[in-house]
Amino acid sequence: MLRDGVPPSSGFGIGLERLLRYIVGSKYIWEVEPFPKLPGIVSP
Repeated sequence: MLRDGVPPSSGFGIGLERLLRYIVGSKYIWEVEPFPKLPGIVSP
């Protein structure tokens, strides 16, 4: 399938968390993540 290399792309990828961060005007991406990775806190 990718025998000749990576096919050309015509777009850019932006994650849902980054898009939400821009929409709500948050300064940090971890504020809009459903399960943020914070030291000392265990999440599912």
